[in-house]
Amino acid sequence: MENIQSRMTTGRGRRVTTRASHQHPKQRYMRLILPGMIVVGVLTQIPFLGTLYLSFFRWNLLRPSQGIKFIGFSNFARELSSMQFYHATLNTVVITLFTLVICLGIGMLLALLLNQPFWGRGIVRSLIITPFFVMSTVSGIIWKDIIFDPSFGLFAWAMRHIGMHPVAVAQSDPMILIILVLSWRWIPFFMLILLAGLQSFPEELHESGQLDGANGIQRFFSLVIPHLMRYMEVAIFLGLIFILQTFGTIYVTTQGGPGLASTNLSYLVYRTQVQNYHYGLASSVSVLFVVLTVVGLSFLFKNIRNRFGETLR
Repeated sequence: MENIQSRMTTGRGRRVTTRASHQHPKQRYMRLILPGMIVVGVLTQIPFLGTLYLSFFRWNLLRPSQGIKFIGFSNFARELSSMQFYHATLNTVVITLFTLVICLGIGMLLALLLNQPFWGRGIVRSLIITPFFVMSTVSGIIWKDIIFDPSFGLFAWAMRHIGMHPVAVAQSDPMILIILVLSWRWIPFFMLILLAGLQSFPEELHESGQLDGANGIQRFFSLVIPHLMRYMEVAIFLGLIFILQTFGTIYVTTQGGPGLASTNLSYLVYRTQVQNYHYGLASSVSVLFVVLTVVGLSFLFKNIRNRFGETLR
């Protein structure tokens, strides 16, 4: 590698000659991004590695006499043979899929409506976005105590007025209550992403579709939907990550019950670690949760790209 000589002037006016090696551009880029990569790696991977480390130990705070003992993969084997793990996994999948479908469908309808010009559109858009900024615990309390309380809730009041007996939704249909609360919070997010996609749709494509004789439904499915695939992918990806980790809504509405009826994997980790004080077992559930999430996301987006590969390129 050719060396480059450069001259510098010191404070006393003397000129000194230094040598600087000419580096390859990739080496210079690596030197620039290496500190950032180290910081990101430390912040993101050390907690996970700590969780992975604890998952190989038996550590129960209720039994301090047993101490901390290395037991290999016993925690993973115990969870994988436990029915509560599969029940929590099924609940996680049901909550996530139903919430995503509802958010995507209603979010698309709202985006199509708000993409039309009408008086007060900005005010309506602001009102629709508001639920997304409400904290998950607050939204859970609103739906549980103000809307679905069997004695004083709005739903019970409406049921009495039509001659029906009020139902305690949190006990009879806890999964429906959780899906409703999550959908109420996340529909505005999906609507915003899809509305941004609709507003970036080229008007020339609409005109060319009209010239070809396509009606509104044909133009929507053959022109608008392919254009929105990238936006739908972003909305699904971000929504999936946050909905999978739902905890606060379940904590304030159903406490994961009755029994395990509304316990998802996040709440199972809480039950195992905070209520049962079994840190090693809770860490193994967390590791399995991460693995299932990564595998599920990879499978989902591989299918999406295989189905809409030409659109997403």
